[in-house]
Amino acid sequence: MNHALYIGRVSHQRFLPRSHGFSYPFFMWYFDLDRLADLPDLRPWFSVDGFALSRLHRNDYLGPPDEPLADSVRSKMLELTGQPVTGHVTGLMNLRTLGLYFSPVNFYFGHEPGGTCTHLLAEVSNTPWNERHHYSFFLEKNDPRPTHAKAFKVSPFNPVTQRYRWRIEPPTATAGITIEVDDERGPIFAARLRLERQPLSRTLVRRLLLRRPVMTAAILAAIYWQALKLYVKGVPYIPYRKETT
Repeated sequence: MNHALYIGRVSHQRFLPRSHGFSYPFFMWYFDLDRLADLPDLRPWFSVDGFALSRLHRNDYLGPPDEPLADSVRSKMLELTGQPVTGHVTGLMNLRTLGLYFSPVNFYFGHEPGGTCTHLLAEVSNTPWNERHHYSFFLEKNDPRPTHAKAFKVSPFNPVTQRYRWRIEPPTATAGITIEVDDERGPIFAARLRLERQPLSRTLVRRLLLRRPVMTAAILAAIYWQALKLYVKGVPYIPYRKETT
């Protein structure tokens, strides 16, 4: 399983209580977490253990900083699904750029020795509260569209008392994740990520980072800009009560 970049678009569509949608170009980094030592040296654009524009900084992700990220991912998948990962673990991730980091979600995949994807772990973060929650599925056991109660406050315009339905296309030549949100009113919201695989090369990394050098800042700016639009449209703001999330 080789390291790669996945390039495409992220889109959101709200159906209730007001219609609102947007779509942005987007890319994510894809790593074989068991083989991070094999990552190419792409400085000054990317590095794991040295200065670079984008860095895979261990402290930004789940688990103790002194534990390999692959081990932390395996442990969390086992904890949440009850099923061990028997092969490699990979990550579709956002990175720290120019010292700044925020990722709405990182996706980790557990595989069988033959490469078949068996597990998904979604590491979800919120803003401005800077909290983190994990959802995980054993893909051989669950329905291809796993459904569950929402357990974590993400948007100030959505209550926690809703349900998620996932559509999961593990990374191959393409990757896709769709999260549909509904409640007693019906379909409320859908977020879609559609990406195509490209080789991890110095030329492509340089081109992407020159086009959008501070991906983290761009993500945050987009979140707050769209939140302002929702507020102007009259979508009710729902105060965050930590004890209910």
